[in-house]
Amino acid sequence: MQRQRSYLTMAVFGLLALAMADILIDAVGNRANIFKAVAGTVVPISGKLMGSIKPYAQQNAMFDNRIVDPALIDEILVCEPEYPAFRIHFLELKGRLWRAELQADSGAAAGEYPVFIRQRSLPPDPEAPPLQVRIFANEEALHASQTSLFRRYLGLAPWVVAMVLLPAALLLACRAYRGAEGSISALQARGLGPIYKMAYRKTGWEILFGLGSDHGLRNGDVLQLLDARHRPVGCEIVAFHVGPQSGEAVVDPTVKLRPGFVVYRPLPEAGPPRPPGTSRLER
Repeated sequence: MQRQRSYLTMAVFGLLALAMADILIDAVGNRANIFKAVAGTVVPISGKLMGSIKPYAQQNAMFDNRIVDPALIDEILVCEPEYPAFRIHFLELKGRLWRAELQADSGAAAGEYPVFIRQRSLPPDPEAPPLQVRIFANEEALHASQTSLFRRYLGLAPWVVAMVLLPAALLLACRAYRGAEGSISALQARGLGPIYKMAYRKTGWEILFGLGSDHGLRNGDVLQLLDARHRPVGCEIVAFHVGPQSGEAVVDPTVKLRPGFVVYRPLPEAGPPRPPGTSRLER
């Protein structure tokens, strides 16, 4: 069960990392001047007026210059040229920023259509880049055009996937942390201390382990070194710099210290340490 939970945690965090990377890919790949729609659908779009603009009489700069009357916006902005394949219906205008709906005709031919959105009161700006409206015949063609992996294969925005996975990742991380705390406490109750840190020096291995004065350990106490299966390796060490929850020791440099090794402080009447997964009757 623990192994399956570990695999699940790694899978969730892996997918979350992929979703975060896909958000960056989506942001770079989806340029702001390209609008995509499937024939027969309506999609929200937004943009910014390029080039020079001039104040329009309908705005109120002193308070709120936001306009939400579509008929009024149509008097201010123009989209050209017009195509029978689609229509851009303006919904909001605030300064240079506009918001609209792209309404693609059900019989629209798939293709790319360049358009310019500008103020009616100003002539076309030859330096302003065109906006590109891309019409697709079906959803499959739209998905195939996406740079985002999640949009392409699942039809989901990567930020949606990230928002769904984030609570699950936090929950699994919390459970893993609590499980690790519980397993360490269980080891300490048996007189076993996991090795948190080890560094090789000329004098030997300097280790920091998870047994301290709260567990009855004192400076100068002699401990045994056990392997990952809690079997003695024939090496005794002396504890020093003992704190409430941890202590330090030096291991002989000839010992082949490995991750998973633990230190053992024999408890009164406890007998030798038991390998994991065994009972006293099995010894």
